[in-house]
Amino acid sequence: MQKRLFVTMHEGWLKLLFSSFAVNDREWGEKLYDYSEILYRHLRFVETIYVNKKIEYSYERPAIGLSFKTEGEVAHFCDEALARIESQLSDNGDPLAQRMLNDLRYIRSTLQAEFERSEAVTAFSKSLTLDGMTLEKKSRDALVLFLFEESYKEYELIIIYSYAQTIVNDKRLSEIFQILIDESKFHLKSFARMMAKMGILAVPRMVTQEIYQFASLKKFLEDGIEEEKGAKEQCRALAEAVEHEELQRFFNFINLQEDYHITLMQEALERVK
Repeated sequence: MQKRLFVTMHEGWLKLLFSSFAVNDREWGEKLYDYSEILYRHLRFVETIYVNKKIEYSYERPAIGLSFKTEGEVAHFCDEALARIESQLSDNGDPLAQRMLNDLRYIRSTLQAEFERSEAVTAFSKSLTLDGMTLEKKSRDALVLFLFEESYKEYELIIIYSYAQTIVNDKRLSEIFQILIDESKFHLKSFARMMAKMGILAVPRMVTQEIYQFASLKKFLEDGIEEEKGAKEQCRALAEAVEHEELQRFFNFINLQEDYHITLMQEALERVK
């Protein structure tokens, strides 16, 4: 498989993922999210092959801009992303390639059936309003800053833990990284949907190799624990800064989840000492 394929798959995953957050039709949005999860699995399938064959690959990819006026444009955007992946896959009888091609062809057929959707997309309107909540400017500004920073952090963690999970052989470590990936996906989805409602949805910047690659698993886990502690503090500070009871409960809920993340990372650290 081509090395460029990994980058194209990464882009396709993110394009479907953030398109799923952008649309107001949540039933269709959840379907797009499910499709993005299939593309994420494709990405991990290919990554495992590259690791086993010692083929160099990178999670670095071009910046991805989003700008849709209608849900039909979203369908076109996603279909074009999948067409690029499909063009780089060879139908040569390989079971994995065949599986991925079959998935892509089915998903593309469902997207093409949605090309005429006329529903407006408001995820880029910069309305800065959230579910009718009344927020003071100070609270709103703190929330906007937090959402941009944390959506990047959660995306970064998905990349970091995905890479780590692929190269470790310890079953429990792999389980821990999977839990952390799933938790980061939930956090990213939560933050990105809030961004879409406020009209400020954007794909996070690229994660560089220097961030997700590591020479020492022990050092990686120690740094990860400190990062989770930092995330806890950011959630706590935001809960205090945003003077809205419902939002404060939500960010405290996220904050308390970070406690368990730290426990898991500490368990992983003990296993590699």
